Amino acid sequence: MSEILQMLPVLAVAVGINIATGMYYSIGTQKIHFNLTILITGIAKALTVAVTFIGSAFCFEAADLSSIGITPSFAMTSAILLYVGKALGSLGKILGIETK
Repeated sequence: MSEILQMLPVLAVAVGINIATGMYYSIGTQKIHFNLTILITGIAKALTVAVTFIGSAFCFEAADLSSIGITPSFAMTSAILLYVGKALGSLGKILGIETK
């Protein structure tokens, strides 16, 4: 459980930068008007995904699946990589870098 708790701040930062870069891209680059409903929906989606990864990490720890390579650290790292990857994708769009 301590592994999960130690990685929570990193996950929170990853989710935050994903939301921030996504908002900047939509509002600053695409000139889409700010919509509170879309923001709240995006935050709810991010929290749902983050809580799912945290819950999965807890289940992996409780079931001790480390013998097959599934650890709480793996689940938390996967969540962090997901959100940082999405944020970097948005950053690339902001900077005008084409991704395929």
